Amino acid sequence: MAGTSVANRAWTALGVILALFLGLSLAPGQAGPALAAKSRAKVAAAAGESAYDKAVARFDALRKDPASAGRRDLWKELDADFAALAKTGGNTAQAAKALYYQAWTTAEMAKRSALDADYEAAASLYGKLAQSFPTHAWADDALLRRAVILAENLKRPLEAKADLETIVRKYRKGDMAAQAKKFLAAFGDAPAKPAEATKTAEPTKAVESAKAAEAAAAKPAVAPPPAKPAADLATPAKPAFLNKAEVVETPGGSRITLTLTRETAYRYQILDQKRSDGGAVKRLYIDLDNARTGPRLASEKRYKKGPVSRVRAGYFTPETVRVVLELESLSGYEIRSETGPFRVVLDVAGDKGRGVPEPARAEAPAKAAPPPAKETAAKSAAREVKAPATPPPLPSAPAANLRPPEKARKNAGSLLEQFGLTLRTVMIDAGHGGKDPGAQGLSGLTEKDVNLRFAKFLGEALQKKGINVIYTRTSDVFIPLETRTELANSKGADLFVSVHCNSHTDKSSAGMETYSLNLATTQEAVRVAARENAASQKKISDLQAILTDLMLSAKTAESRDLAKFVQKRSIAAVRGDYPTRDRGPHEAPFFVLIGANMPAVLVELGYVTNPEDAKRLTSDAYLRALAQGMTEGILAYKKRLERYANL
Repeated sequence: MAGTSVANRAWTALGVILALFLGLSLAPGQAGPALAAKSRAKVAAAAGESAYDKAVARFDALRKDPASAGRRDLWKELDADFAALAKTGGNTAQAAKALYYQAWTTAEMAKRSALDADYEAAASLYGKLAQSFPTHAWADDALLRRAVILAENLKRPLEAKADLETIVRKYRKGDMAAQAKKFLAAFGDAPAKPAEATKTAEPTKAVESAKAAEAAAAKPAVAPPPAKPAADLATPAKPAFLNKAEVVETPGGSRITLTLTRETAYRYQILDQKRSDGGAVKRLYIDLDNARTGPRLASEKRYKKGPVSRVRAGYFTPETVRVVLELESLSGYEIRSETGPFRVVLDVAGDKGRGVPEPARAEAPAKAAPPPAKETAAKSAAREVKAPATPPPLPSAPAANLRPPEKARKNAGSLLEQFGLTLRTVMIDAGHGGKDPGAQGLSGLTEKDVNLRFAKFLGEALQKKGINVIYTRTSDVFIPLETRTELANSKGADLFVSVHCNSHTDKSSAGMETYSLNLATTQEAVRVAARENAASQKKISDLQAILTDLMLSAKTAESRDLAKFVQKRSIAAVRGDYPTRDRGPHEAPFFVLIGANMPAVLVELGYVTNPEDAKRLTSDAYLRALAQGMTEGILAYKKRLERYANL
């Protein structure tokens, strides 16, 4: 605490010096004449396109007109104009100037709105200029301006100091270096950024509360990428691009997934900070080393439900991408990395009250998956579990109360039956979609279209029987295989049904079959799984982790039983009117089923490459009949669960 007080006092003094030295007024974000004149002089010295000159003239005129400067729409128009110029300029100096003015325009808008989001956007744009055009004469100016915003408006002195240090280190011959040194001198002993934690031999033990979690994170953990040969370390690695920052609700919290193009080291830290409105908020920082923001990455997203209220992404330094999570509530969190593609996954458990969804029923806590076999010991040691992010376990009760009567125990074949759980919600997954068409059949028949049409028929049939239905997709969009069961888990589904069509080079191959997750026992099952898994980005190197998931799954028996019911009733429903071949239930390692917390099956409706099957798959009457049969199979499975629960 003493160190923090010293840092805060030093920064208060530094903030005043920054404002005075730059010619800024103490009003947040106001650019002073010294820096403004310097920037205009640079603009005047450079030749540019007429559109750029006109935009700069409009910018200057708007700043000087108090009546018009209060209109946000005018600033937004300028922002859009400079953004377009920056985009069309490519890698030219003209683009750098346009980007600089876009950042300045956003900062002027922030000065008038006093919105954190505007200041964040301005800081991000200045950082983008420094990262995209590191050799441009205005790169150090951009870093200095960002430091002012971070310090004065966003109250994040650690990041501001890091920008100043970058100027001194990287642009020591530039015209901003002397100023940056003076500002740093006023900082005293305040740390520039969180110190990297020393790797330990054992992972940190789980903590039980948010307070303990923060204490454990006072020195952020460092998670390096897997070890590389010495030859690889001799040359700088290519940067990793952060393409996605996604948040999905989970029972009791949220899961945040950062998807990158390659493996990279990351570090994280959680801090209590004050918002501009005076309220308190927890912020969790994740710094990605040697990283860049992807072209489609949103700089900010807000969320109304769950513990995560806002996610922001931008540059901490020109070489580091920082992702900031604002948390309205926190009882614990766990962070880890996954491969295929490389992802940083954070599970956050929130306190009750801030829109955190309650589980639909009591559930046993999910088993924590072991780290993949290819993961290095150092990386495993660096993973730090803060607190369980899964729902609370079943209520305490004598062991005898959790066991059904003797008769039930003799007949029950699964944990679901023994715990007496029933079936309320089914997730229907229409396979493939978007850029992934699936199997291509006769007369232009495309698997993704048949899958979606059947999924809707199945959903309608289940809803008529009182079953709640949710879908992974209801339109022609692409969804990664690994994301589909994550959606089912986050929505609390009780069953997962993935709908597909088969294909074969032998046009005589025909019929319907239903798969559950396990190792394949036939060559045909291997072939079908390989075709359906083709859309996944998983690699052979992930095989050990996949096998571990299979062996630890408590749902293989339940899924096998569900597959039998679905296959039997589906064939029975159509056999009277359609000569559909019954290929039976099978087992195979489908990526789309891995990770499901509920019984899950994959249905192959028929072969789009077989003339008779293809004809039936284009018939709504056939698909509706098949959907009705599948519904009866799911209801039969549900009835068996309830029968054992009532024994």
